[in-house]
Amino acid sequence: MVRQLITGKGYLKADDAFGNWLAEVLADRLAGWHGTIRACRMEPASHVVCRYEFPGTGLTVVGKFFGAPTGARTRYNADAAMKNEFSRLHRVSGWIRVPHAIATNSRFKFVLVTEYVPGPTLRELLDAGVSLYDPLTGVAHLLRRLHDGTRTSCKRERDFAYFHAVLDQNGLPGPLRKWFDRLLGAWWHSTRLDREGCTVHGDATLSNYLFDGGVCAIDFEGARNHTHPVRDLGILAAELRASGGSISTAEDYIGHLLWHYSRSEEEFRHHTAVLPFFMALGHLRIARLPWRTAERDWLLAEAEACLGAIHR
Repeated sequence: MVRQLITGKGYLKADDAFGNWLAEVLADRLAGWHGTIRACRMEPASHVVCRYEFPGTGLTVVGKFFGAPTGARTRYNADAAMKNEFSRLHRVSGWIRVPHAIATNSRFKFVLVTEYVPGPTLRELLDAGVSLYDPLTGVAHLLRRLHDGTRTSCKRERDFAYFHAVLDQNGLPGPLRKWFDRLLGAWWHSTRLDREGCTVHGDATLSNYLFDGGVCAIDFEGARNHTHPVRDLGILAAELRASGGSISTAEDYIGHLLWHYSRSEEEFRHHTAVLPFFMALGHLRIARLPWRTAERDWLLAEAEACLGAIHR
């Protein structure tokens, strides 16, 4: 089982400037190696991402090119995004397992080079019919270590601003948008979201956790500080709910995730009360994707139902 679809297999030319720089960066690991670097395009991804193998050495790295976006978002500061993810990976590596950030270079489409971590994603395990109980236990513990290690104040206006931005991206008709705004207002004035903040992964999807007996988190471009910790849990829970499998199994997985994240029954009850807010955000994130158009009405209804939990 491979982590992602690999396309565009080939080798870098001997005089390739990027390949020469890459070999220089990794010189201490190559021990005088001289050869041709094998390159493989990895998809799907929001940017051009390639895997680079050095045959005969066992060394493989990944290059993420921030200056070559492939998703809907193409206008942003690629240099800042490259440097931010590099620093975030270094910072969170003190608490959780992430790919080691090796180097950056703005000359080559603002590339970030990291180690390659083998293993299937949770998305691939789910699609293959493999039980997710053990992987989700690992993800719950990983997220708890990340959140506990980065405790800070919670600036919940940032969570609400992001929520409104995702609503904007969904282009809802006026009456429905006003109804969502009213529901968000009820959450804003409640006390459910009152607690400390932390650094969150920010893109806690099934595709961003690898499982090889342990769990490794990838793609920290969307990491944010001063954010409610349940945001990561809610986005992942929405992914599980919208996975297309059994609803009862998805609910069991969500309960399992929350239970292993929580330190006590009291915490579990608190997280369960907050989860619908961030599950709604997760559903709206999925609803904006053009390849999920057929599910859009269901996703919007799920998001509305989750936000409506504030009145229960």
